[in-house]
Amino acid sequence: MDTIHTTAHFLSPIDLYKTEKPYSLRFPPPDGFPRQSTKLEEHKIVVRDVRKSRPLSFAKEGCTVLRLDSRMKYDDYEEEQTIKDVYLSEVSHLLRQFFGATKVQIFEHRVRKRHVNFPIATGELYEYDQPTSVVHVDTTLDWVLSMVRRLNSEQAEGMLEGRVQCVNVWRPINGPVKDWPLALCSARTIDPVQDLEPCDLVYPDYVVENMQVYHRDQQQWFYMSDQMPDEAWVFLQADTKPEGVPVPHVAIPLPDIRSKNWPPRESIECRALVYYGANQKDGLNQVETGIVGTCYNDAERSGSRAHAKNPDFSV
Repeated sequence: MDTIHTTAHFLSPIDLYKTEKPYSLRFPPPDGFPRQSTKLEEHKIVVRDVRKSRPLSFAKEGCTVLRLDSRMKYDDYEEEQTIKDVYLSEVSHLLRQFFGATKVQIFEHRVRKRHVNFPIATGELYEYDQPTSVVHVDTTLDWVLSMVRRLNSEQAEGMLEGRVQCVNVWRPINGPVKDWPLALCSARTIDPVQDLEPCDLVYPDYVVENMQVYHRDQQQWFYMSDQMPDEAWVFLQADTKPEGVPVPHVAIPLPDIRSKNWPPRESIECRALVYYGANQKDGLNQVETGIVGTCYNDAERSGSRAHAKNPDFSV
């Protein structure tokens, strides 16, 4: 099918958010204190299969699919150090080639493996993070700027003289994906003022600011049927240039997901800062260039286990 009809959860446009910023606590709250103020509503969405249409333009849609032939074996995704030494280096190489960037910093990565009971909660902590059925954007621009300063200290202001983008790289670690694939909304159909609402994800000693999304009929959605491990979604989450509109995304149930015994989805995602020199042509040129040295900060990269201290960026 060229399109599928499914559902996703969006932020409900209640009056509370006109005066109070929505939040979600990632720890047990004090007695009588609500764990979250986010109110959600389910909407039907039509999702187009990108295999049945023209290739997506990152410059126009804010997302595209790139080939990533990883050296990682299936069991390697259980080894945190192997992910850091091998996979994150591959992702950095891919991004620098595609964007023609001068530097890439990967500040977070996460492995998700769907529990057989998902989306029904078991009441216990999952060993791995689960697919996210709430439409969201990983970060706000303000939060990204603070991350640039956190990672780069004295060099940060000079680096911010050039364009900086935050992107997510998402791919399955087994395939084909028949179960809760990732769906993305075209940046062309997003009104950042009307559609996006900043939200605090509050940890005991840390706050992540992401964006929740209001539903509008004009929003256009994509997914890739039978996505394979060598096919990586790359999509924009923040941009210091105003023309860069972030891409909402969500895991979606397929219409026949419960009628067939598909293996649970397993995936890995990375969040990266992409830098362009102050005198360099702006990004989105999608030109392959020479490779510049990779830059990681190990202390800033989160673990893949669901019970890890490091933050998840979804609600």
